[in-house]
Amino acid sequence: MDILQIKNLLAKYQQGNCTPAESKIIEDWLDAIKHDGREHLKDDFIEDQLWLTKSRIDELMRPQPAVSRQMNRNWLAIAASVLIVIGSSLATWSLYFKKQPNAQPAQQAGIERHISNGWVYVQTNKGITDRIKLPDGSLITLDASSRLRYPIKFVNHKRPVFLDEGEALFDVAKDRSSPFTVYTTKFATTALGTAFNIRSYSKEHKVSISLIHGKIRIDDLQPAVKSAAPKILLPHQQIVLNKLSGQLTKTNFSNESPITSWKDGILSFQDATVDQVINSIENRFNVVIQNHSKHINWSYTGTFKDESLSDVLKTVCLTEGITCSINKNSITLN
Repeated sequence: MDILQIKNLLAKYQQGNCTPAESKIIEDWLDAIKHDGREHLKDDFIEDQLWLTKSRIDELMRPQPAVSRQMNRNWLAIAASVLIVIGSSLATWSLYFKKQPNAQPAQQAGIERHISNGWVYVQTNKGITDRIKLPDGSLITLDASSRLRYPIKFVNHKRPVFLDEGEALFDVAKDRSSPFTVYTTKFATTALGTAFNIRSYSKEHKVSISLIHGKIRIDDLQPAVKSAAPKILLPHQQIVLNKLSGQLTKTNFSNESPITSWKDGILSFQDATVDQVINSIENRFNVVIQNHSKHINWSYTGTFKDESLSDVLKTVCLTEGITCSINKNSITLN
């Protein structure tokens, strides 16, 4: 049984061509691996999950010649059996972590971590950043209000990481035999050994991927044209997606500060939009900002290191010609 055969059975399920018995097997398997719903049924999550579970099965079971001969005659029946084993393996894996008192990572204030089905989940609150060391030695700096997940162990020469929300700086350990891929809703960014920053907040109208050093390939997971070629970035190049217009722009940058200084607690803006400025201030100071101003076409540039929230707001509002009022953790722009 190989991964392609299992994926073919999944494709048959997605097309509605499975028998009731086959559908039940797959649905039981999906229930066993569910994490935040089934939204990743059609992307590389399925393949990564299959590789993870198959590797565990391979470690526990030796190949049986009789099974191999039967597989050649009726691979579909074997596929169903393997899916049952995979589901059981994942369920057992999950129960193992629940039973172990030290299996879950230690919690820190403002950072939520947990392990589920062989994956590590990390979420940061407003005002909090986190540094994560992956199994391969790669380092991730996760910005505030961000969600990230990655497998406990990288297998089969694949290093998948999912940035489900927010911003992160990736310093990737070199391993040319194992591509390192970061998935967001829109893009898959692949590197062998490099440093790059991804900003992908749902409340912002832009998504940006910026290369600090090395070389990366960016695949559009939702291309407007099916034949769209991957984008290759060289050092100090950036692509920016405008989610409103769908326009994808590739540019060069010379100053890294507006891109990476957030990891040092610095607010640095270069021609930033209103939603980028507001979201960055909210994340930095753990506040909520309501913009009631009619002035929404911002192109703000400025840097703040040790300034207080009040000083930052005064400077920004003076520059943009608006006023603001502060009521505890709630700010209103007028």
